[in-house]
Amino acid sequence: MTVEGETTGVLHIEIDSKLYYRGKGIRVEIRDSDLILIQPATTQRSFELPYGLYEISAVLDDGKRTTKVIEVNGRQPNRIKLEPNLPFEPLASKNDSDFRSVSELHHLHSVKTDMEIVDISSDVTVYEVESHWILRHSQKMEQVPVATISSSGSTLQASLPISAGDHRFSVTCHVTRQFEPSFGPVQIKISQSRSIASAMERMVEAGQFESATRLANKAMETLLSKFIDPTGAALAALILYKADRLDDKMDLLFSLVKRFGWLPDGKILLASQLARLPGQRDKALQLACQASEQRILFTETFSLLLDLLRYWPETGSKNRSEALSRLSKRAPFVDWRSTYLCYRLQEGQDANATTSAGA
Repeated sequence: MTVEGETTGVLHIEIDSKLYYRGKGIRVEIRDSDLILIQPATTQRSFELPYGLYEISAVLDDGKRTTKVIEVNGRQPNRIKLEPNLPFEPLASKNDSDFRSVSELHHLHSVKTDMEIVDISSDVTVYEVESHWILRHSQKMEQVPVATISSSGSTLQASLPISAGDHRFSVTCHVTRQFEPSFGPVQIKISQSRSIASAMERMVEAGQFESATRLANKAMETLLSKFIDPTGAALAALILYKADRLDDKMDLLFSLVKRFGWLPDGKILLASQLARLPGQRDKALQLACQASEQRILFTETFSLLLDLLRYWPETGSKNRSEALSRLSKRAPFVDWRSTYLCYRLQEGQDANATTSAGA
């Protein structure tokens, strides 16, 4: 809104993004020189504004709120471009032979390094660059992949957010190769080539939960029907659960569970929803117990399942007791700071014995 007699100019905003049809659906905000919000979140791109300084901002693919300042005046084009500041991430090789098994990696590195992959799921191969390991699956997925990593004298086992599309394309994850002086979360990220899932991950980590929820609301269907990425769809479902908006996506959640039974996080989220519905409690408990026998992807869904079973109204179920016992044995060693389920192996524990589905 402008005051009569004020000199005004038209501000044009350009968004560089792979989300929402190349950024067309990303919402921008405008504040004046006093940082007063004069334009709430909108997908509009042209604005008539009085001459002056303005702060333009939007949450982009890097998960953070990108902000720029521009002066609207009559002496120059009033145009501004917002683009994400994504951290460096090496590209995966297009050559299949560059992805190696863990035994091939060990053969290449005869001298032990500060951080190394001790073991990995049999259907996972690794492309090694100086700063990262890039991991992908090579066969049909039957369980959440696992990597056992040695770092700083500790041995960790981490779930990997690899997905189930064509293994040559956007299904990889990146693990940062860095030496940590103490036990801490392994830096595991969904590869940026999986733009929707990666953006959701980064928005959550940056605390931009409103933007993450808005993206997840559209992403769940997209990642189940258009770009097949079940681990990304599970992340969207988890975000919607935390926002108490998963009830609207029950058909998609059922589809996730039915089509990708190897991914127990969908079962856990479905069980949490069904447990609140009359006549669905037995089904919910069945799903929860089944999930406890599989390798879980997210730390938050592991915690959700643990609480669901711990506070179950009926305590006489043998299956419930066994499931709770399985989870309780792992819980003390879980790194609760990690997005993806990661726990320290106990001294003397065989890494090869823990890469099975129920580990």
